[in-house]
Amino acid sequence: MSASNIAGGLRYASADPLSGDVAFNGLPIDVIGQIGNVLAGVNADAGVLTFFDHFMQWVGPISETVPATGGWLLTCGTGAGTIVETNVRNGEIALTVDATAGGNPTLQLGNTTSHAPLRYSVGKRMWCFARMKILTVASTEVFFGFCTPDTAPCVTSTFPSDGIFFEKASTATKFDFHARQDGTSTETTTVGSTLVDDTYTIIGFTVDALGNIQPYQGSTAVSALSTGAVAVGNANIPDAAGDVLTFEVALLGNAMSVTLDWIVIAQEA
Repeated sequence: MSASNIAGGLRYASADPLSGDVAFNGLPIDVIGQIGNVLAGVNADAGVLTFFDHFMQWVGPISETVPATGGWLLTCGTGAGTIVETNVRNGEIALTVDATAGGNPTLQLGNTTSHAPLRYSVGKRMWCFARMKILTVASTEVFFGFCTPDTAPCVTSTFPSDGIFFEKASTATKFDFHARQDGTSTETTTVGSTLVDDTYTIIGFTVDALGNIQPYQGSTAVSALSTGAVAVGNANIPDAAGDVLTFEVALLGNAMSVTLDWIVIAQEA
């Protein structure tokens, strides 16, 4: 799908705001406008770097034994993690783990040694959004967002030292949101609405031109969480001088999965 087609599709809505029939349907209107302009190349002269995947064709690995491809790395310290390409309209991928107790697959765009392409910087806007679902909410730990490279980022393990991310404990039914530096977080708990088993929701966050971080999450339509914003200057926002970040999605649980319908990641150069 070309950038122009993606941007054009943003101007229309379907009856179901989370149906996935229209890319980014259900996002806040202002965020749709920002992302639409980015993908259409409106801000190209400003140097906006964008990654978008609707998973029509998966370019990454399907198992841990396959070398990292398409910039993606799949790891699983316990159990066996795989990527399953499901037969649905427009495509999706499911990060899955076998029935081993404590299985912890992690999928990251980048890797743990040489490629962490993201960095928070005041004056440089960022966007990170995905449409995703969890097979069994109250039995699965989940991690989603930007962080220093980590192959076991979920709650039972130790969170990455630095990042901007959502996480959910195994019995929790809502996400928590973190801005984290040097092992210390500014955390907003029970973000958004209650998650439902095997049901899509959209989560994500923006960094505005001033450096403020705003999380979003919703089960029917995403709405701003004004009380969850992390203001510029907060001591726990990752340090632009030294904290390079990857995008990661991870889970911990046995015979569980997290499915992604699409993701969009963008940052100003």
